[in-house]
Order: sequence, then structure tokens, then C-alpha cells
Amino acid sequence: HLPIPTECPAILPRCLWGARPYRGTPALLRPPLGSVFLHHTLEPAQPCWTFSTCARAMRDMQRFHQDTRGWDDIGYSFMVGSDGYLYEGRGWHWVGAHTKGYNTQGFGIGIVGDFTATLPDPDTLALVRDELLPCTVRSGHVQPNFTLHGHRQLGNTDCPGNALFQEIQSWPGFQ
Repeated sequence: HLPIPTECPAILPRCLWGARPYRGTPALLRPPLGSVFLHHTLEPAQPCWTFSTCARAMRDMQRFHQDTRGWDDIGYSFMVGSDGYLYEGRGWHWVGAHTKGYNTQGFGIGIVGDFTATLPDPDTLALVRDELLPCTVRSGHVQPNFTLHGHRQLGNTDCPGNALFQEIQSWPGFQ
């Protein structure tokens, strides 16, 4: 086992990626939550490797979620770029729109890219597995005995892609 870092990884706030305001009145989550739901964004299909391309991907996803899907905000709690950063979506406090029927029970983490045939790079996987997931527990947002699920386990979808879904089956908490 790798040593657990004492700090949480930096999460870039919404203002840094240029988020639009939330529409409506967000619903509060009631931590500690029991689950973490892992997603791939599919669009954009390519991982983002720089802050500027990742920030643009966040704005594009938020625009799609708000304008096309009619949601109040970007659906994910957090997004993960291949630039080494975590991006705040709905964050720690607000119910997301990531896993229909389960949004009040867990955080939704979207890794930018299409991971049907290929995996995210090793640093991105390590950021989620070795830093973000332990941080969610240490910070009291998620129960120590949390379950990790791929989106497909709870809905009619291929998300988080075959390659990524295969990978997370060996991660702590996977059920």
C-alpha cells in the first residue's frame, strides 16, 4: 500500500475554470456519503493535458448539461483532467446530476476523456485512486467503508468505458 498523503489534492474552484452560476436552488448533501460513482466524460473524448484545454472542457460540459440537458449545473461533483488537476463541479456540498436515482448517496467523479478502449494515463489514475478517494474519507465527506461503483452498475450506460471499468475493479471499495 502507498502512504496516504495527509493533505487532499488541490481542487481548482469553479471561478478558476470560468463556471457559470448554478441555476435554481441547490440541494445540500448530507455527509458522510456511502458511495463514489466513477464516470468518463465521453465528450470531450480526448483527455485534456493543459489547464486551458481542461478549463474549456469544463465550460463545454457545463454548457451541455445546462443548455441541452436542462440541468441546474454541470452534473459531476468533481472532474479530473490529465493536466494533474481536479476541478470543482458541484463540489462537496451540493447534490449532483451524475448517477440517476443515486445522486444524494454519493459523489460523482468524471474523468475527462473516452475510456472505452484505453485507460487514463497512470498519473491521472493515481490522482483519483491514491489521493482523491482517501481524501474523501479523511475529510469526513465519505464513510470509511464507502463503495466505489462504475456508472454502468447503476444505469443503462457504457460509462465509465470498458477499459476504465475493468481497471477500477481492483480499487479499494469497488463493489
